Amino acid sequence: MTEKRKILILGATGVIGQAALRYFGELEGWSVLPVARRVPEGDDRFLSLDLLDTQACALALGGLNDITHVLYAAVYEKPDALIEGWRDPEQMTNNDRMLRNVMEPLLAGDSPLEHVTLFQGSKAYGSHIETQVPIPAKEKWPRHQHKNFYWLQEDYLREKQAGQGWAFTVLRPRIVFGGAFGSNMNPISAIGVYAALQRRRGEPLHYPGGPERINQAVDADLIARACAWAATAPTARNEIFNIDNGDVFVWQNVWPAICDVLEMKMGEARPLFLETLLDGTTPEDWAAIVDEQGLRAPRDIRKVVGQSLGYTDWQMATGKETAPNPVIASTIKIRQAGFHECIDTEDMFRKWFGIYRQERFLP
Repeated sequence: MTEKRKILILGATGVIGQAALRYFGELEGWSVLPVARRVPEGDDRFLSLDLLDTQACALALGGLNDITHVLYAAVYEKPDALIEGWRDPEQMTNNDRMLRNVMEPLLAGDSPLEHVTLFQGSKAYGSHIETQVPIPAKEKWPRHQHKNFYWLQEDYLREKQAGQGWAFTVLRPRIVFGGAFGSNMNPISAIGVYAALQRRRGEPLHYPGGPERINQAVDADLIARACAWAATAPTARNEIFNIDNGDVFVWQNVWPAICDVLEMKMGEARPLFLETLLDGTTPEDWAAIVDEQGLRAPRDIRKVVGQSLGYTDWQMATGKETAPNPVIASTIKIRQAGFHECIDTEDMFRKWFGIYRQERFLP
């Protein structure tokens, strides 16, 4: 009989965390302990924990004796300063501290730790600093010299892992799309709310973004499967991997598919900062949509979109006269290491908007 593995998922209510919780929860031979600061009401699987509270983490995690794997998808983001916060020293310090508050009691305890998965992103290549990141971005490049909590967390893990029996894997996903309401970096929620408001006004779904820009996306469910692969694959031990769907996309080119799955007429290109949807009477408009359509979504629009409206504006280059240079990451390394899964990005959009509608989070 195969010994059961137990994975601790930090940030289990986020886009990646929710996908990992679903996948590992159904995976034979695994059990899951999800952790989040604010846990879903009525879900007794979760451990409620503030990762900035060192004492609380020590008490909650130090007594665990059965954790074999850690999936660290938690992140501290400054309120109302999502993009600007990426270079903020306090944000870097807090993210470093949170990882330490998780790992220190686990490493000091009796859990038979085997593997830790950590997440970075294209900011590892200086995409938030450089005018142009060389294409394609590769994991083997020397570390980009700038201050980033990625480096603080990675260096800490490397220091703790040296000479130990457990291993780690760092995944660098591109733009992540999934099923987490309230997430600060989930364009599905942002676009879905915009579409619902347009529908109520009797308007077509106009494209709100800026000029065409080549992008890469990654499905949260695909990331979850990559995490399961990395957790046990010898070729993933102490390695860093870029990960995406396997293709590239332009927002304007996938917009017809988004309109189709939402059953809305496609409109014109009408630039609009989605963040302005929070102004005026929109919160009441959203609550009315929830009531009229019998949706399961929160009536408070801010609990639905988090900071994702501004994040989506940034990803769509809204307000730009010319498209920002693309950031394209090579995924050759993870394929050569043994993870080959992919999904057509247009199909991914159809999937997630279809799920949101089927589960009554969108009309």
